[in-house]
Amino acid sequence: MVINVVGIGRNSGKNRLIEGLARELTKRDYRVATIKHIFEGTFDTAHKDTWKHLQAGANPIIAVSPNELISIKANADPSLERALQEVPKEVDVVLVEEFKEVDNPKILAAQSLSQVEELMGLATQAIAISGPIASEKDCPSSVQNTPILELGELVPLVERLLLDAAVKRLPEIDCKRCGYESCNALATAVLGGKASIDQCKILAESDVVLTVDGKPIVLSEFPKNFVRNTLLGMIKTLRGVNEAPRTISLEIGLD
Repeated sequence: MVINVVGIGRNSGKNRLIEGLARELTKRDYRVATIKHIFEGTFDTAHKDTWKHLQAGANPIIAVSPNELISIKANADPSLERALQEVPKEVDVVLVEEFKEVDNPKILAAQSLSQVEELMGLATQAIAISGPIASEKDCPSSVQNTPILELGELVPLVERLLLDAAVKRLPEIDCKRCGYESCNALATAVLGGKASIDQCKILAESDVVLTVDGKPIVLSEFPKNFVRNTLLGMIKTLRGVNEAPRTISLEIGLD
């Protein structure tokens, strides 16, 4: 799951909010990654050895210290989408600084109500408002039905979102074949690091998985074979396709 923390200016509190969320979620055994948006310049320091290696054409450059391993990659289009491809699959939540324009759930970090109103006009999908404004004595409980929450109140909200996202990956038929009483119980175990999504027998055993708006749909034998055979028959007539493909993915946007 990806959550963006956005603000206006350097003192909006977004970085402190990301630090706090990462700390508290990690304490609860969630696997957290962060992505920081640097608006100008470069990560590397000019004229240092790693910088010289990059200028010489090496890509990537790996730097190893006693406590860190850093990978620096040159990229012509360093977008958020490209950055997310670097995140390991086992991560539960990615906290992203900025990128107001992307279509992800967002936490608005602000110092004042005027900043909140400005952010509301710039960022969609706001799930909460936080930052310095949340500790103000005269702070309202919400703005445009979006709650204003301190860090301790944000963590349960993020946990609920994580559980909802995990459940949506499962068929929600509560067959119990995974060893848990329900899909919800399996999702909770997955988020706690005590189980794997691969324990869902329905998803693991099906060679055709249909998802609609991100939700897996369980197919009976006839529609499963119909989709599989029709798609295979069409693809085998296309140029540049291997005669015996191993996996096929098809996504259709209807907007």
